[in-house]
Amino acid sequence: MHAAVRVGVALVLVASVFGLGIHYSANRSAHWEYPMDEELAERPSAYAGEQVFMQGEVVSIDSTNATGQVRSTYAGGAVTVTVRGFDADVRPGGVVQVYGVFRPDDVVDAETVRVVNPARTSERYKYAVSAVGALLVIALFFRNWRIDPGTLTFEVR
Repeated sequence: MHAAVRVGVALVLVASVFGLGIHYSANRSAHWEYPMDEELAERPSAYAGEQVFMQGEVVSIDSTNATGQVRSTYAGGAVTVTVRGFDADVRPGGVVQVYGVFRPDDVVDAETVRVVNPARTSERYKYAVSAVGALLVIALFFRNWRIDPGTLTFEVR
């Protein structure tokens, strides 16, 4: 196969994956069974008594009452809810996922609270470890393979 054809096929495949990602993102609410954060912020009374699933940053924790304040941001703003039954081991600034029943006055009776990042530094740590892992995989790959610039193919060293 000619090098230009390979490059063209690669570009079409990359553009297709990119386009599918945009399409899915644009139609996310149609695939999501829970109310979106924007909907909870705009019409909270319409979702009272419904199951919600949200992810957000922990604003504050009151361990004596087992409650916490969680702020979930979206493109147009943010919604802050009080989570009753908050039993996660996390600090303010950490990120949690909350699943439970939405109540009036922006309260969620949590069935499950899961920690995503226990602190602000956790996300940077995850990215750093992932970058090191990716570099190791690339180094191991190119230790045994090389690119032939004339045919744009990989060859065994």
